[in-house]
Amino acid sequence: MNFRSVLSIAGSDSSSGAGIQADLKTFSSLGTYGCFAITAITVQNTKNIFDVFPIPSEIVVKQINSILHDIKIDAIKIGMVYDGEIINKIFQVLKNINIPIIVDPVFTSTSGTNLIKADAIKALTKKIIPIATIITPNINEAKQLSGVEIETKEELVRAINKIKKLGPKFVILKGGHLVSEHCIDTLIDDKLNIIEFSNSRLPIPENHGSGCNFSAALSAYISQGYEIPIACKFANEFINGILKNLLYLGKGYPVTDASITTSSSAFKFHVLEELSRAIKELESLSDIGKLIPETQSNFAYAIPNATSIKEVAGIKGRIVRIDQKVKASSCIEFGASQHIASAIISYMAINPLMRAGFNIKYDKKIIEVLQSFMKVSEYDRLLEPRKLKEKEGFTIQWGIKKAIIKDKSVRGIYHKGDIGKEPMIILFGHKPAEIIQYLTKLIDNY
Repeated sequence: MNFRSVLSIAGSDSSSGAGIQADLKTFSSLGTYGCFAITAITVQNTKNIFDVFPIPSEIVVKQINSILHDIKIDAIKIGMVYDGEIINKIFQVLKNINIPIIVDPVFTSTSGTNLIKADAIKALTKKIIPIATIITPNINEAKQLSGVEIETKEELVRAINKIKKLGPKFVILKGGHLVSEHCIDTLIDDKLNIIEFSNSRLPIPENHGSGCNFSAALSAYISQGYEIPIACKFANEFINGILKNLLYLGKGYPVTDASITTSSSAFKFHVLEELSRAIKELESLSDIGKLIPETQSNFAYAIPNATSIKEVAGIKGRIVRIDQKVKASSCIEFGASQHIASAIISYMAINPLMRAGFNIKYDKKIIEVLQSFMKVSEYDRLLEPRKLKEKEGFTIQWGIKKAIIKDKSVRGIYHKGDIGKEPMIILFGHKPAEIIQYLTKLIDNY
């Protein structure tokens, strides 16, 4: 697997619920390699923080430089920075660096202990926040940064705009502490657009580590090349998932533990779960049958950084048309879909973010509708090299590469067929849920 690397600059948590330890577990669970520079050692457990020992600023800088001079880092996360001297030294190292910087402004712990000196907040505001790609404050941190009391949506928007004026390209304000029926994370982008990510409020207690897990997940997704709004969406989904599996380890606050998703087996589990959910949605769509080709369809989804068909899950058999609806003919298995899996692997070789695929029939009207909301490309099967035609699966690899060579963001790829080969369109997305969204739009307008 081709791992990306993230450098976390933060404090150490002896209970492993937050800080560097939480970051490393989150990075690993999302297929990202984690490096770190410790800014402070905390003495804590699930109940409280008993002491904080800041690392000398020159040692913090040496840690950072030792990594940057050796390992290719794809994103940098900054968490707990205890005093102004450490902040100033970090700024000097990172002020001209061309790597995405994710800032989690850690001010207090869940138990209420201060994790930054009062006079250091000004240094953070003047030095670190302006060089951030994105900053991830919670409600209490946003109040301190903006000076706005946040109790309503209007006040939240005013606060997020004031924080944006401090210099970061993006701000995502985590809404878990705002009293409301839903937990809403609010993003303001580089063009001042407001985007909301909403989840039903979970019946869970105050917990330890979710802020670190969120910013670490966001860092991992950004390191993998996702655009900021998509990375925020995925980080939101990730943290919502681990909040449903809190660990009650000690006598204090429950812990969010990202390591429950670690390893290839966990990746495969999530792939099967997401694909299964999408297939159920697919089977519930009215009029989906009008998009199914004569040779039927398949729905496939790959684990992150997949390089072989065995790492792509699909329907064992096909998705078949029954009147104007569809039904999966068998179960989901890895390695089950030769055609769509080959297409996904070929696409991932150029753009590893496109992990889901679904094939539909070719029709000029369908192409016109698709072009109204996505980028579409094509390849000509009549131009396929003769030697490739003799090898199963090789022509699809050739075609996909031809279709996306000029644009890695294409979502729909089609060909007009060949002798004995039905014309076809394949839709690609980051996740199966995106494919369902495409199909729903298509049905409504075709």
